[in-house]
Amino acid sequence: MAENLPERRLHSGIDRVLRLILVAYAVFQTYTAFFGSLEPLIQRGIFLGLGLGSIFLIIRLRAGDGKHPLLADLASIMLALAGYYVCFHVALGATRLSDFMVDLTWWDRLLGMAAVVIVLEAARRTIGWFLPLLALLGIIYYLFGHQVIDGTWQPPPVSLLTFIETYYASTETIFGYMVDMGTRVIAIFIILGALLLSTGATEIFIKLATIIAGRSYGGQAKVCTVSSALFGTVTGSAVANVMAMGPVTIPTMRRAGYRGSFAAAIEAVSSAGGQIMPPVMGAGAFIMAEILNIPYSQVMTAAIIPALLYFTVLWFSVGMSARRLDIRPLAASEMPHWRELVDPYTALPMYLPVVSLIALLAMDYTPTLAGSVAVFVLLGTLLVVRTVRCLLQEGPRGLIGTYRTLLGEILEGLYDGGKAIAMVAVLLACAAIVVKVLTATGAGVKISGFILSLSGENLVLVLILTAVLAILLGMDVPTTASYILASAVAGPILINLGIEPLNAHLFIFYFAIMSAITPPVCASVYAAATIAGENFWKVAGHAVVMAIALYLIPFLFIFRTGVLMEGTAFDVIYDTAATCLAVVSITCASAGYLLGRATWPMRIMLYVGGGMLFYPAIWTDAAGVIVFAAVAAMSWLRGSTARHAEVATNEDAEGNARGDAR
Repeated sequence: MAENLPERRLHSGIDRVLRLILVAYAVFQTYTAFFGSLEPLIQRGIFLGLGLGSIFLIIRLRAGDGKHPLLADLASIMLALAGYYVCFHVALGATRLSDFMVDLTWWDRLLGMAAVVIVLEAARRTIGWFLPLLALLGIIYYLFGHQVIDGTWQPPPVSLLTFIETYYASTETIFGYMVDMGTRVIAIFIILGALLLSTGATEIFIKLATIIAGRSYGGQAKVCTVSSALFGTVTGSAVANVMAMGPVTIPTMRRAGYRGSFAAAIEAVSSAGGQIMPPVMGAGAFIMAEILNIPYSQVMTAAIIPALLYFTVLWFSVGMSARRLDIRPLAASEMPHWRELVDPYTALPMYLPVVSLIALLAMDYTPTLAGSVAVFVLLGTLLVVRTVRCLLQEGPRGLIGTYRTLLGEILEGLYDGGKAIAMVAVLLACAAIVVKVLTATGAGVKISGFILSLSGENLVLVLILTAVLAILLGMDVPTTASYILASAVAGPILINLGIEPLNAHLFIFYFAIMSAITPPVCASVYAAATIAGENFWKVAGHAVVMAIALYLIPFLFIFRTGVLMEGTAFDVIYDTAATCLAVVSITCASAGYLLGRATWPMRIMLYVGGGMLFYPAIWTDAAGVIVFAAVAAMSWLRGSTARHAEVATNEDAEGNARGDAR
């Protein structure tokens, strides 16, 4: 015990200091979101610096003791201090470095090279090898490619000084627009989500989802689907959804009769969908609005129907599987009372911030202002309702304890928010390195040309290749990074082929989301499998089968644009109705149940009918509807016959029993 005492004390000291830094980090982001950002290099330097340095301490505390804990602690502290310093150096020297004629000192150049290395190492510890390795190869190509590569893929020559000026001492790369989006927009929504969760939103979300979905077949799994959708409105993170909801929903589904691997798959796919669920979608949606230079409300509006389609697929997939497995709805005793959802002491602080957020976004206020107002609405409402409750129940003597509890919850939320912001800051800085390589070397244009030549400029083939690219780039990296990289390469191709920019980027963003549930590397599936204690590949297999219809939905952004709220009211209604029938048809085919158990010929017919409804033509729509109706009729007749046979068998059994009794 005595031998480990110094390590434990150091570990405890790191934890206390880190908590203080991360709470201050979240407070700084909230303050600048509401009152306005500082000068670009100052704001971004502080944002990335606090995130870059803190991430080494966060990862170290998460890793536990391991081998040589003291050395690991000291190494993490040194890297953290270096991460803080290289960014604060830019923030403190912002006025000097912003001068176009500035000459970088040898110390600037040394810190510039160190900053890039530290960003890559922080990203490796945070999100794995794929993105940092891609960034490293990009830097090597950028610096030395001109000397070793000839022909089309030869990049222009560049000096080490230009590299440092571009990547470090300017607002072009690691302090560029991606980090700017992180500090201006993404951070405040992370803080809002963390505060909601630390003050009791999870319980409210689950109760609301239970009332919505609990009385239907597969109610336990549908509660998971609905709660993940609600949870996604404030987090926009697949893995965060799984880790928050999975420990509650997966055991509940298993007790209801679902296999563990299937329950984990439901949670993984549901949580991934939270990233496309308005009003707060994944971080990539905010970056999309910035890239396209459009209001975020426009992105949010376009995503409403695709999000509903996503969860419609899950609703029917779960419901049909439950009917096939004869998993009954929740019992009345398991249902929460509706009064619990309107209790002002617990529910009001959850609803008012979300309502104010949606209202401000709908009125085209900036996401930054909307998010910061929602945070202050949450804190103000919590203070008022808990004060009133304490006065009514305990009197003035209980106020100190009430405020102490509330302060603890708020500090915990700020701490959790600070941790999440740090990870996002590192991710954005690393992704910015790759994107800068693509633009500065012309590699992005060359890759685009390669895709066009490979596809023969056939739109459908280009879309398929783009989907594959987004999923591949999503291996072992978060959705945001996958979207950023894929949009930098494939976005211009789709736009040049005549697709509207928003449609093209939503197509890419959707498939970046799907990478979270697509093997071989899919973070949300891995998280759900870990919670359930199930084999990863079994969970991934169930997730893919469940999500077959989901892989087809993005193609509708191109061929049935009404689902993005484009065109007349008739276009929107018609396209949405056809699409709903298409995804229901394919989902029922995958589940093997429509109005009764479906045979394989019937399932094949459903796949064909659903596929026909995806093609935008009157004759295919009519044929798809006819096929679906025919299978529904056959399924009902087959189920009716089976039910009559079961009744007759039971009556015969009862008659035989009575005869034996006589």
